[in-house]
Amino acid sequence: MKKILKEAKDSRKIFKDMGMNKWREVTMSVLKNGDRFRIYSPAGRPLELGGEETLVAKSDAYELEGTWVVDVKTTG
Repeated sequence: MKKILKEAKDSRKIFKDMGMNKWREVTMSVLKNGDRFRIYSPAGRPLELGGEETLVAKSDAYELEGTWVVDVKTTG
């Protein structure tokens, strides 16, 4: 089953793994295939998918019906 994450307009924060344990806030539109990233709610809680906080993009971000989306897998 294909897992897709859609960009939300609720102040969620997306952080991309820049290597060397450094994370940078980015927008969904800049994610590329193979990027590791995390998403946090406005309250600061991490989004978990399959029990994992760190996700891996299985596609470059693309627009679907006017919303940025990315195919994902968990790192576990």
